[in-house]
Amino acid sequence: MILRLLVDPPAPAAWNMAVDEAMLTLGNAPTLRLYSWAPYAVSLGYFQRAADFADLPAGTTIVRRLTGGGAIHHGDELTFSLALDATLLPPSVAESYVLLHDAVVGTLAELGILSERVAAGHGQSPRPADRWCFASAGRDDLITPRGKLLGSAQRRIQQPRPRVLHHGSLVLQRPSLTPFVAAIADARHTDALLPDLRARLASNLARALELELVPGELTAAERALAAHLQVARYENPAFVQLR
Repeated sequence: MILRLLVDPPAPAAWNMAVDEAMLTLGNAPTLRLYSWAPYAVSLGYFQRAADFADLPAGTTIVRRLTGGGAIHHGDELTFSLALDATLLPPSVAESYVLLHDAVVGTLAELGILSERVAAGHGQSPRPADRWCFASAGRDDLITPRGKLLGSAQRRIQQPRPRVLHHGSLVLQRPSLTPFVAAIADARHTDALLPDLRARLASNLARALELELVPGELTAAERALAAHLQVARYENPAFVQLR
């Protein structure tokens, strides 16, 4: 079975979230999507209260994710999303984090960046105590001595069949709203690193999933659904203010 690889240019927050939901919902080939954000934006976890972020600077782009967890300031980072049938991952959420995060640890090690997966502590929660995803690290999170380096969250659906959307945010440069995070720039200059990081991450995730990596593109149906979701859901203030 193949793992379809999408490498997308920087895009607005609402479009990024709409594409990921379309990939999850339509259930085509297992897909890994690598992308970034323009303009930079804050994504709220699905269960977070928008009122808790009333102190953000005026003009900050805010979007609500379909996945849970804490808020993330998406600045200079590599974001990846996996949309695939649940049967292609270990049966538990915790085991799936171990599989995917160990692939990221291996990727970074190949580039001379030391990180580790936390072996103890509280597990992943769709409703975390901290409002910011990177404020504290729990079990299976990815850290360096500087702090948390990778933020992840999942959404699981049962129809039309059990499916998983996994979001991961790998920080390149420390974003202004969350200066407490770790960043790849702590260990390496990131200017010329991104193409190699993308290629190695995609290869290692495919290997971990035992799938063959094949470059691809969105289908016409995925683009149409994403265009609808962008306006109807992710650009809709009512969805941002859902809680």
